[in-house]
Amino acid sequence: MLPVSIAIAVVLWLWQAPLTLESVAGLACVLILTLALRWLSNLLQLIRVRSWAVSSIFVLLMAACALLHGWSVEAMGITTLYMMHVGGLLFSTYVVRPQLPVFISFVALGCLTMVLPQTVWLLPFSLMAMMIPLRIWSARVLAALFLGLLLPYEVWAAWHLLQGTLMEASTNLANGVIPSFSSLLTPHSSLLTSYSILLTPILLFSLFSLVHFMRTSLDDKIATRMRYIVLLLQWPVLLVLVAISSQESGVENQDLMSLASAWLLCCSPLLARYFVFSRGWQAGLAFWLFVLSLIAMSLYPFILNLLSL
Repeated sequence: MLPVSIAIAVVLWLWQAPLTLESVAGLACVLILTLALRWLSNLLQLIRVRSWAVSSIFVLLMAACALLHGWSVEAMGITTLYMMHVGGLLFSTYVVRPQLPVFISFVALGCLTMVLPQTVWLLPFSLMAMMIPLRIWSARVLAALFLGLLLPYEVWAAWHLLQGTLMEASTNLANGVIPSFSSLLTPHSSLLTSYSILLTPILLFSLFSLVHFMRTSLDDKIATRMRYIVLLLQWPVLLVLVAISSQESGVENQDLMSLASAWLLCCSPLLARYFVFSRGWQAGLAFWLFVLSLIAMSLYPFILNLLSL
């Protein structure tokens, strides 16, 4: 499944993207993330059987949703930071001493909040995940958390202090922490037309996956179940941030592309589990509807271009 998915993704990417160095670098980043996700999902048993479904669905989503991620290396870099954050959290239950994975996870989150300040809202849900499902809360883990979170800010503060722009940079960072929820009440029709068409199928199948997980989670090992709960804690936060960003900015908004890519990464294990373990004619119908949705999302930019002529 994975080699075929990668081949399809490369064809779609090269067909949709302008052939530039940035688009090729973005494709390379996606392929590296796909291989890393394949290793991580099997190592942590996100699917209780050995499967490439998580990485396959991720690379297909990234290739099909062109408007949601663009072809920017910056968006792929932010997706990499998010993968390091959530991967470090999940990996902390795989080792005897979780301090190092927690440190790496929150270094990535610190860097993420510096680039996208609104992602600071992931922090309380990450703390909740450490306390309840992962159960790795201790004085040493807490120290690793704070050291990891503060390290990027120490480097950032030292740089701006040398440049003499510390106060201005701090103000801009603080202003970006609180998103404008009022923008959701006054949506822009053009953005709704472009982004909701691509977001709605993925959201719908993710909700199916959530219901399926709630009904069948007892079939998983306890460790696997707890790792999925970590993803479920972060999934709605990223969705809300994507929705807010889509209403605030234009089509070429880099924040939206980055947040959407991170959200697709968070959706991939949920969708993979659903399609691997669901049974019956309903599951078969859902799978083919998902394939048709991917085809429609891939063709959507081409249809937009035809309508604009």
